[in-house]
Amino acid sequence: MHNDLRFGWLGESRRTALHALLAAQLSDWAQAWWIGAADNAIDVHTLDKPAGYERHRPWLALHDSGALAIHTGAKDVDAIGRFLAGTNTDADSELAQRVGEEALADLAARIQHRAGIGKTNALVREAAPLSLEHARLGAYAVGVSIGRMQWELAIDRNLADRLAPPAASRQAALVSRQHAIQQAPLRVLAMMDFGAVDLAQLSDLSVGEVLVGDRKLDEALQLHVEGHGAIATAYLRRLGEQRAVMLDGVKQQEKSSHE
Repeated sequence: MHNDLRFGWLGESRRTALHALLAAQLSDWAQAWWIGAADNAIDVHTLDKPAGYERHRPWLALHDSGALAIHTGAKDVDAIGRFLAGTNTDADSELAQRVGEEALADLAARIQHRAGIGKTNALVREAAPLSLEHARLGAYAVGVSIGRMQWELAIDRNLADRLAPPAASRQAALVSRQHAIQQAPLRVLAMMDFGAVDLAQLSDLSVGEVLVGDRKLDEALQLHVEGHGAIATAYLRRLGEQRAVMLDGVKQQEKSSHE
């Protein structure tokens, strides 16, 4: 039933969704079963992996559609029942045993039902399969603190996929080449033909001197796109604090002889 192992860590967004979902389920469960239930008395936090209780077998709810493990360490159902029911006397031993068994079974059933699993199997206490132990196989685990009682809960990838399904992948729509590159930045150079000057004017230049060419102010500039040569003629203008040009003409690019 659990031999079909799949490698694949759960993404952070799905881990966050699983944390919120399991925290809500555990809170509702504690309100129903714990006599000492109170606000802020329950803490649920994500674990990198089940920390262990390695020497103690967890309670397992195994199903073809997904599995979960409840690690209670050395605590048996009697201890869990006594904590939940708030009793310590030997006379309540049978009650504590029943409460512990039914409470754990109810917790597993709540999570499985939330995952859409209708008929659930009875809890068994045995070694956990690898799919419930390793994040690389898609396992997800949380640490649970209910008052002074602490345990851990882990789910496998199958159950995780049912509780927080992966977002349906959508194939990216193809767009035209022009649309795809229209936001790409290109450097544009506005080049001015300054004209000719006497060699004597260039022989002894100093800061502050004015160099006068033979071109008039109203002559057009040449606009060059980096790597493509001249593409247009334009006149220099100003827009606020920025340089601007007003196009005067567009140069048609000659096609390559290889095209």
